[in-house]
Amino acid sequence: MAELESKTIHSVAKAIRLLDLLAERTKPATLTELYQATGWPKSTIHGLLSTMREAGLIEQTPNGRYWLGIRLFEYGCAVSNAWDIGAIARPHMQKICAELGESVFLSVFDRAAVVTLAEEESRASLRVVSEVGARLPLHCTSQGKLFLANLSQAECRRLLSISEFKAYTPHTLITPEQLQPELQKIREQGYAVENGEFKVGLRSVSAPVRDATGEVRYAVGVVGMFRQVYSEDFLLATRLVCEAGSVISRAIGYRP
Repeated sequence: MAELESKTIHSVAKAIRLLDLLAERTKPATLTELYQATGWPKSTIHGLLSTMREAGLIEQTPNGRYWLGIRLFEYGCAVSNAWDIGAIARPHMQKICAELGESVFLSVFDRAAVVTLAEEESRASLRVVSEVGARLPLHCTSQGKLFLANLSQAECRRLLSISEFKAYTPHTLITPEQLQPELQKIREQGYAVENGEFKVGLRSVSAPVRDATGEVRYAVGVVGMFRQVYSEDFLLATRLVCEAGSVISRAIGYRP
């Protein structure tokens, strides 16, 4: 029984290796190519592929090549749906809030606006985080600019062309031409800063949370009465949210 169990586990490991090899490729593989990559007997490889094909994990093209099956996509969707981003992000948000004494938020992009999904309020008497579910503008919040910067160039231009650039403060960028250099800077540095553009006296920084496809799905950020964006406390906030964004991204399946 122990010998049979060991062989079964070994077979599973080989099946996973075949799936990994196919996932690394950009096109379907032949049996010979998989043999060359593994060195296993072709009969073993064929048996594993045939079993996985029956389960929908592998597909075979008309010319006999092997490729990943739709069943794997279904599994991925099931895993993704099971993730509760709020529960995953909450411990990291709480840690940042406790260390900085400033409010922390988790946001999502939705129909040309930013929606607050979760928040950790600072102990300060002044409330600086919007209510959960509130919709915020794109052009003057760090999370909004982060989402804009990570859209395709075409989609970004489209949104900017139809957006209302309301001047919330004297520091608000109110035209697409003013905003474009800022978006390019965000793409280069990997995070976004809002410097009194939405509310006078408030500054925020947001970092991306990427899903398994690499898309920026959420933004995690800090907002508070920072003296300036080059102050030590704001630079610390930037480091902490970037670290949290990376950790949360990996927790929901992102692999750089």
